[in-house]
This record gives sequence, structure tokens and C-alpha cells, in this order.
Amino acid sequence: MKEFEIVVNEETEIISVNDFFTFSIKYHNLSSISDTITESEKIIVRWSTTGIWLIDDDELLIKEDGDWKDVSEEFSFFLDWHNPDSAHCSISLRMLFNAVVDGLKYNKWKTFGSFHEHSIRIIEIAQHYREKIIQEEQENIQEKLKEILLKESFRDLVEFTRNKSNCKSIDKIRKGFEALDRLNNLKPKIPQDSQFIKDKKKQITKVPALDSSFNKKKLAKKKWSELPNSVKVELLFEYEIPEEEMEKYWNGTDYIQREVYILKDLN
Repeated sequence: MKEFEIVVNEETEIISVNDFFTFSIKYHNLSSISDTITESEKIIVRWSTTGIWLIDDDELLIKEDGDWKDVSEEFSFFLDWHNPDSAHCSISLRMLFNAVVDGLKYNKWKTFGSFHEHSIRIIEIAQHYREKIIQEEQENIQEKLKEILLKESFRDLVEFTRNKSNCKSIDKIRKGFEALDRLNNLKPKIPQDSQFIKDKKKQITKVPALDSSFNKKKLAKKKWSELPNSVKVELLFEYEIPEEEMEKYWNGTDYIQREVYILKDLN
């Protein structure tokens, strides 16, 4: 077994793969003038390959014999030239990267009759990974919108929404910042490095109900009395607020503000 690096921007994950693992793309050479075009193969991961690195969706590097090589231009040209449906559905380097990672981590696209060889047809890359890319982009947009609400000043947000929305939207943003101020005022001023915080962290365990943004959306729409006791415990610990005050604040805030301001840092 050998160690293989999977890198996205600056985040690295090390996995173990068989020394003879390979990954290739099956395609028909569209530049061929033959009457019958046989299926060709382009190898992406060889026996000597020990890493793949995607940078900002448009730069792809392969690690061969300990050295990183930029293959962005080579692979982009290959994907554009040999994709039979390139006019309607282009194949990005990110799609190719996801296909290789699925082969490496989950043994997907294993070639029939071979244990170590993995391959995918070029047309299958677009079919299987287009929706995944769209979903990831939508999630990124939602995260960026939340960051704008949290980081930008009230004045900038009002200016931004003037031409995009009506007075109700502006009023909702104003109430959101007022809600955040009220929450901060309720929290006692306890230093983050105090022994009290350290002792509490040893006692508390994470709540499974808060392990995803989807679950947080559902919880944000509930009244305080409808929340699971485990969630109430973690909220009260996180903000160090008496339960009666927390209940009053929670029920007096709409579900969007609960998700953005109250549940954002949990888990």
C-alpha cells in the first residue's frame, strides 16, 4: 500500500491505496478519420502517481515521483476535444477531480475484470458529476449570503437591498442586527480561557441533532418548548443565559435569526 495525497486548495487528506492502483478515461478519438473508431484510454493516475491537487476549480496538479506537475491545460484541452456532448455539457477539471477521488476513496468506477484498474468513460463524467457541481455551487452561494449578513455593516446591507428588495427586507435585516445585539448583551463576560469554560467543555458532549445545517433549519422553526432537552442544554451552556431569559429571547426571534445568530456556532 502507498500513501496518496488528495488536496483541495490548501486542505490535504492522506489515504492509502494499492501500489498498482490506476485510473483512466475511456474515449473515442473524435479527431480520427477512420471509418471505425476504436475506444482509446487516457491514464490519469499511474503506478507512480501519489497525489492529485485541485486549486480553485480551474487548476489541476498531479504528483509523479514526488514532484507536482500542472496538467490543467493538457487535461482541459483533452476534455473539450474528446467530449462528444461538449456543446451542451462541458466537463470541468473539478468534475474530473471528483471522478478520480471517487475511484480512490470509494472504489467506484472499478474496471470489470480488474481489481486495481479503475476507469470511466468521458461521457459518464458529465452525466454523473454535473448535478453534484451545481448542488455544491448552490451551497457555496448560501454560505456566502450568510457571511454577508454576519460581517457586513447594517448600512452596507441596507444599501445593497435598496435596489433588490422592499422596505420589509430592510426592516428584517435591521431586526436581525438588533436581535444579535440583544443576544450579546445577555451573555456574561467570561474570558474564553477561564477555568470555568475549560471545566464545562469537559462535561458537555455534542448534540447529534445539530450535526447538519438541515437539522439546524428544522430546529430553528420550533418553539423553545418543542426543542429536545439535549439541544436546550447545549444552548444554555453555549450562551450561559438563565433558561427563562433564553426562552423569552428564542420565542421572540424569528426562525431565520435563530438559525443565523443562535445556532450558527454549535457543533
